[in-house]
Amino acid sequence: MPNKTIEEQAIHLVKTEKHSWEDATVFITEKIAFQMRNLIRQCRKNYWGIFDQQTDPTTGRKKIWVPMTEVLTEAVVKNIDLDTKDINFRAKKASAIGLTALVRNVIKNYLDNTYFGEDLDMTLRQLAMDGTVVWKTTEEYNEEPGKKIAKRRIVDLLNFYIDPTAESINATGSVTERAVISIDEFKSMKDWFNKDEIEGTTEVSKNDEYLTNTNPRTEIKYVEIFERWGKIPKSFITGNEKDVDLIEGQIACSSVNGSWKLHYVAKNTKGVKPYEEAWMTRVPGRWYGKGVPEKIMMLQLWINTIVNIRINRSYVSQLGIFKIKKNAGITPQMLSRLPANGAVPVNDMNDIEQMVMTEASQASYKDEDVINSWAERLTSAFEVVTGESMPSSTTATAIATQTRTAQSAFALIKEGVGSFLQRWVKRQLMPIVQKSITKEEVYRVTGEIEEVRELDNIIVDKALYEQISAIMASGEMVDETQIERVRQDALAQLGSQGKDRFVTLMNDINLTDYDVQVYITNEEIDKGVLTQNLISILQLAPEYKDVVLRQAFDIMGLDSYQLKKPMMNPMMQQGMPQPPTQNPQEVFTNANV
Repeated sequence: MPNKTIEEQAIHLVKTEKHSWEDATVFITEKIAFQMRNLIRQCRKNYWGIFDQQTDPTTGRKKIWVPMTEVLTEAVVKNIDLDTKDINFRAKKASAIGLTALVRNVIKNYLDNTYFGEDLDMTLRQLAMDGTVVWKTTEEYNEEPGKKIAKRRIVDLLNFYIDPTAESINATGSVTERAVISIDEFKSMKDWFNKDEIEGTTEVSKNDEYLTNTNPRTEIKYVEIFERWGKIPKSFITGNEKDVDLIEGQIACSSVNGSWKLHYVAKNTKGVKPYEEAWMTRVPGRWYGKGVPEKIMMLQLWINTIVNIRINRSYVSQLGIFKIKKNAGITPQMLSRLPANGAVPVNDMNDIEQMVMTEASQASYKDEDVINSWAERLTSAFEVVTGESMPSSTTATAIATQTRTAQSAFALIKEGVGSFLQRWVKRQLMPIVQKSITKEEVYRVTGEIEEVRELDNIIVDKALYEQISAIMASGEMVDETQIERVRQDALAQLGSQGKDRFVTLMNDINLTDYDVQVYITNEEIDKGVLTQNLISILQLAPEYKDVVLRQAFDIMGLDSYQLKKPMMNPMMQQGMPQPPTQNPQEVFTNANV
């Protein structure tokens, strides 16, 4: 626990940055600026279709919201959809093909067990609405499997504080996340201090600090936590005020009824913040992206205005407007009963006269068509893409042009989401998975003798490289005898590690840097084109069948060891004696290299 001075300095650092970025104001010119947090609230309100003033002040009738924002947002979400199957792996070099199968199976197994598809669908909807989405990945202990696992969740932008002009989360100095947790969860936090001084509160909003005073009271007490990740003075860790160097660190503070307390401060040993972000459309000069509601915000205002004017005009036209002679004794209540009794008593026939009221002109409907056309161009959600029926006058050329334009725009968004998922797998998921994998999982996701042997080869090659490099660094020459001796030593060391050798492999090698490439879209490689090229090579040079097929299987996401299995007619297999099986544990211990 740091001393009182450092505790005050840490709290001051968190409070100052939160206050500075609370409105997320981004200046475009010296007189024009975006207040991003208010803009996000407005965009979400437009998606739900809610007016600030629900009734028309002139007619007193409830206004109608045209659901253009929701329709176009859902159209974009449908066309940028990505699934778990879109996450692919390939070897960066031929010698790593066997290792790719292990990485692919381990990651796919994790994604399946954590219902990744549901989170991805929600992420894409949040991305289309807000223009930006943030994932947080943490390493937490799970009692059921009895080990640390990777957990991810979407962070609400209204609970995330960042320099609004930052390039990215991991490129900026620091970020702060607001989280509301139960008092029991707060008390269970390991290595946190000052916990006994916090009692919690029943008046707090989980989604937006701005709504704290409007939310109903709860029966469960919660604690509002502000967690800061980024550069901190080294003195926060050492307690020596002379240590002014900045290091990557984590600070956690609580704020209950305006009272702040420090609960955790530590060095971030990973070196990167536990957040990754994706943007729908990047905007120069600001961190926040641009979503569908922001793009069509003024068009939504325009179409709401003309549609409600048209409705009011039609309503008035049907009921009629009357000229009434002054002091004729005719009251508004008499006119309101006209639809019921159809008559108003008068002393003279000239006391009341109906005014001529024309219907809404065609210009109103043309304006609506213009608005929809502009909105479609901004979002690329053309009728041909959203599945609506096209007018009979639409030519085949126009349909083809709209389809090509929309597909290009949506492909660009999907590439951005794909890059986001690549960063997440490489920087957030893989380091945790590599540390938590067990020998039982390795066998379950491979389960083949050939696959185990290929992994053994990688371990031996790694040991050879390290030992030969050490010999050469000492100035000695390396001959074939030394290489063979080193190989035998590596084999002996491999046998002594037994079943745990694959866990060592996963922990020691940075797989995604040198051996395995993670890709989601066709931006980096096109599976179809590459596979077709390999088939063409196979026709020209059939003698390289084994090499070509291994590469093709790896690109298509198939395990290359399946090539070594004999192909046999299922009818011929019936009644044939089965080869002796080997105990899986023996395979781990006795696999030949």
